[in-house]
This record gives sequence, structure tokens and C-alpha cells, in this order.
Amino acid sequence: MKRIATGLLFAVCLMCASPGIAQENPQLIFDRGNDALVAGDYRQAVNAYSQIENQDIVSGALFLNMGISYVQMDSLGKAKYYFIKASRFEETEEEANRGLDYVEQRFSRQSAVLPKLPWDKAVDWLKLNLGASNLLGIGIILLNIGVLAFVSTWFWVPYEKITRRSGLGASAAGLLIVFLSFYVQYVSQRYSDAVMVHRQTNVVEEPQEDAPVISQAYEGYTFTVDEFRSDEQEGWSYVRMSNGLYGWIPNNEIKVL
Repeated sequence: MKRIATGLLFAVCLMCASPGIAQENPQLIFDRGNDALVAGDYRQAVNAYSQIENQDIVSGALFLNMGISYVQMDSLGKAKYYFIKASRFEETEEEANRGLDYVEQRFSRQSAVLPKLPWDKAVDWLKLNLGASNLLGIGIILLNIGVLAFVSTWFWVPYEKITRRSGLGASAAGLLIVFLSFYVQYVSQRYSDAVMVHRQTNVVEEPQEDAPVISQAYEGYTFTVDEFRSDEQEGWSYVRMSNGLYGWIPNNEIKVL
């Protein structure tokens, strides 16, 4: 797990600092982090990479190297978190997935995982691969095609039935996809994935330390965070565990993807 990603950060990102504010070049910081990683100074490597992350300059190589550093520091929850983030970049997807497999095998405890319903899987796929805005665009295009098909019936009288049915089908599909895009947007805003990064904690019924315990969570467990309900309580997140249980967990125990 000491293989290092050395991909360069985009040059345009290197110029993102506000004019007049002296700020060290992120590429130099990235290189310094790589040097520390090669030298075995993993804490220094993480410090360097975190400086770049805090500037909102991200890349698959950055997240991959952070995951590798945390593996060497035996902080497997954080390693899993950054490998997941690195897996969302095409250039580091394969290496990050290998890192995830390695980390998963090292966790001392595994959570029971309920399979997702087909509808939830479909929404997740749409959210990650198309996005709500692209879905909305497709729906609007189909609606326009439907309108054009209806208009064409005025000119293509012999094909009136065919064009009318085609217009009806395109309009219906367009409306369905538009509604679906709003639902995907709603899901994206309300729910987030998170990873447990501390060794052990309690998931409780209420956002209070002395509340009844629902279940125990361990490093590497994954959650679905309800952002709307979590906003109601400072310092706490309302989560759904992978085994289907719901409860509250302190914000500092997890990292939201």
C-alpha cells in the first residue's frame, strides 16, 4: 500500500488564491507531501495534503495518497473515507478500489449490510452518473420533441395518428424524467454517505450523550446521513446504519463524503 499517485493538480487550480494574498503553490505542497510519504513521515504527508484539501483543490491523486498515508498510520476509517473519494475519479478508481479491498479486510468488526432496494440503487446510479441537472435537460428535450410532434400533425395529415402517439409518448417520458430529476435533486440534498473514523461509539435514540443506546458502531462502518434532520441538532447527525437501524451519532465520529 505504499504506491504513490504523482498526478499533477490542474494548473488552473494553482491560481485560485485571491489576488494580493501570498499563498504557497499547491503543487509544491503536493510534492512535499509525496516526499514525506516516500520518506515514511506519514503525519507530515497528511498535513501537506490537508493544506491542499482545505483550499478546495482536489484530485484523485490527492485523495489516494491521503488514503495510503492513513493506512500506514493505522487510521483505517479515514483511509476508507479517502479511498472512496479517490474511487470517484477515473484516473485513480482502480487503485482506490484495491485500497478499499485491503482496508476492508483489516477491520476487526464488520457491520451487517441490508441490500438496497432496486429503486434506491437506480436513484444512486442516476445521482452519480447523470445528476439532476442532466436529467432535467433530457426531460425538457423530450417535452420539446413531444410538442413538435403534435405541431407536425397539422402538416403531416396522413401520419397524424403516428405523430400524435409519438408526441404523447415523448411528452409522457419527458414529464416522468423531469419529476425524476427533482426527486434525485431532493435525495442529493437531503442524504449523504458517511464513514465512521473513530474506533468505537454509540448510536443513540436522541442527540444526547446519556440517551438510550440503539447500537454500537465501529471504525469503518458506513452510514446514510439525513442532512435535514441533522441540521436541527448542532453537533449531531441523524443516521441510518447499514443494518437498517436509525439513530444519532456525534459529528466528530464520522466524515461525510
